[in-house]
Amino acid sequence: MAIFDVYQMKNLWKGGLFLSAAAIGLLTLWYTEQFARHLRAEEERRVELWAEAVESIVQSDPEADLTLATRIIELNTTIPLILTDAHGVILNHRNLMGPDTTSLGVERELQRMMAYADPIKVQLMPGVEQFIYRNESVNIRRLRAYPRFLLGIIAAYIILAYFGFSRARKAEQDRVWTGMARETAHQLGTPLSALYGWTTLLEEEGASPAALTEIKKDLARLQTVADRFSKIGIEGKGQAGNLSELLHHTIDYLQRRSPGEIHLQLDLPKSLPEVPMQPVLLGWVIENLLRNAMDAMDGRGQVTITAIHQGSKVYVDVSDTGRGMNARTRRAIFRPGFTTKTRGWGLGLSLAKRIVESGHRGRLFVLRSKPGEGSTFRIELPS
Repeated sequence: MAIFDVYQMKNLWKGGLFLSAAAIGLLTLWYTEQFARHLRAEEERRVELWAEAVESIVQSDPEADLTLATRIIELNTTIPLILTDAHGVILNHRNLMGPDTTSLGVERELQRMMAYADPIKVQLMPGVEQFIYRNESVNIRRLRAYPRFLLGIIAAYIILAYFGFSRARKAEQDRVWTGMARETAHQLGTPLSALYGWTTLLEEEGASPAALTEIKKDLARLQTVADRFSKIGIEGKGQAGNLSELLHHTIDYLQRRSPGEIHLQLDLPKSLPEVPMQPVLLGWVIENLLRNAMDAMDGRGQVTITAIHQGSKVYVDVSDTGRGMNARTRRAIFRPGFTTKTRGWGLGLSLAKRIVESGHRGRLFVLRSKPGEGSTFRIELPS
């Protein structure tokens, strides 16, 4: 339960941070939109003032001072405007932002302006009217685009930083696990050497041959475990080896030690190509998958190991008739420390995945699994 609590807390933190970031982004966009609406209203008043200036110029006496009205018209250098008569014929335009200033291009821009806002009427004289259509100025468009661009840059930076820190943390964790494994192998070396010496002494003193045989088997097993720990973290593809022989050896070893109602079945083609491998480590991976499969069946069922050669790949599938997994467990099954067992450290599948991917340039993944219908793990190796 503690492992589940840790992952739940981790997911809650991630979810909380994501929601906070989303809230900040939405708040920024909302504030920008409110500011843009305020500027849009200001621009509408400026266009109305521009229309009044046009009316003043047209309706004024010849001797009137039109400096202010003319100045108001000249100061509009950002708001796109199109002037039409009462029948919709385009008379003039200013500040159009598109490169197409042909009659067809101006007509298309007029359609966009009609959809943007209602026109402002210019009363030139009784019975003579013109209409001013407008669109957002370049300043408002830049104001709307800037926070989106800035939030995109920040999001990209955060994502890159997250993946960078995640890779650095994973590399550090790998170094810790590798160091612990090799230190364990080193610590096992001294008592193993002493035990081998004691077996020689027992042979000289005439101890029971049957007992000595069993002791030697257990010592050989401990030596294999020490070799596995010492080789964890070694990069490279290893030497070409016989995969069929390795599978037969692993099945034979575990079949003698499995409960009577669990059956291990090996389904191999007549010939398999050699694969680059480190037999001690790859055997550990297969053994780990088989033990997990047997644990998932609660003492009764069948585990089937199938090998397939396709193209440049060799696939080894380990299928069981056990409990199966739901989607959440499948996503977390290879995480260090994750386990569904009441006892265990949750490192077996994590180390197995690292051995296959780093030491054999292959892949280890859940091919299929469904609650109540068993699971299939697949090892993919280059041939």
